Amino acid sequence: MMKHLIFPALLCASLLGGCGQETAEPSLAAPTAAMPPPSPAAQRVPQQLPALYAGTLPCADCPGIRYELDLRANHVFVLRMTYLDTDPAIAVDEIGQWSIQEDKVLILDGADEPPTVWSIRDVDTLSKLDRDGNPIASKLNYTLVRQANYAALEPRLTMRGLYQSMADTAQFEECLTGLKLPVAQEGDNVALEAAYAALRREPGSAALVSIEGRIAAHPAMEGDRSVDTLVVDRFVRFSPNESCGARGVTHELASTRWVLMRLNDVPVNVSELQREPFIALEGNEHRVFGNGGCNRVVGGYQADGDQITFKPLALTRMACPNMAFESAFEKALAAAVRWKVSGAHLELFDANGAVVARFEERNL
Repeated sequence: MMKHLIFPALLCASLLGGCGQETAEPSLAAPTAAMPPPSPAAQRVPQQLPALYAGTLPCADCPGIRYELDLRANHVFVLRMTYLDTDPAIAVDEIGQWSIQEDKVLILDGADEPPTVWSIRDVDTLSKLDRDGNPIASKLNYTLVRQANYAALEPRLTMRGLYQSMADTAQFEECLTGLKLPVAQEGDNVALEAAYAALRREPGSAALVSIEGRIAAHPAMEGDRSVDTLVVDRFVRFSPNESCGARGVTHELASTRWVLMRLNDVPVNVSELQREPFIALEGNEHRVFGNGGCNRVVGGYQADGDQITFKPLALTRMACPNMAFESAFEKALAAAVRWKVSGAHLELFDANGAVVARFEERNL
């Protein structure tokens, strides 16, 4: 549901007090005549962003999950879910972009599919909805309440973004949110800088990187203030042939041209192949066609939910210098049992949960 998350200009004016103003942060939502008026205590809470909502929601195999939702005026959210009574404590952080639908539904679009959906009951209360956007029929608590005192969450998670470095400064543009963060000279930053230099790119050019780290407030280089800064806990890898893709758009599995970026965790160097390796799936006839880097690929597939099976594929079998690559590509497709689309990227997983192929949408 909701593959294209667009924030209507009319709603910006009516619910958020204007989206283009930098001097006044917009409010989350204003009560209407159909809504009960907020309590006196709620009226004392500033109706502006940023705002922090919190509550304990049900958990299938634990006493509960403590939700903390940090909504920021730049349409960025930070969500922290802490599983109670675990030793050690398990906390999962997520970041992404938020938007509001006309029926006062808050959408959190992060790395997971589909986005999580919340009903805006009033400026102080959010109620979790099911995946279809309907109220959850339960006597258990599924609400988050606005906190009187705001404190920004500092998420720690795996992130992908465009990294560029010039002179003594480096910047990371996170893919999901578009946040442009200075990179702290600490943690695993040395390994990150060394890997960037080894790419032999032009000074200041950007390359897609995966890291484990956190976004924390650090003193700005100028002025008496703090700014959100990326702290790299662990450098994972560069993927110089990949991009973030269009932000806020999730592509369909079928009717999309998927270009191969990684094969069994090894980057694909298109310049070493005769043609760009890709697949495209036809939804109605359950057919797949594409190119293995030289030979054309045709065949069939079956998909049920997130499960997928590729039927034996036929290649044209022209004599090519990259036959070993095409054989590995064919084996990866044959091993795939599950798929996941995140934004502009498709990943195929084998029965052990390993990623056997990663693709990027390239319809140009």
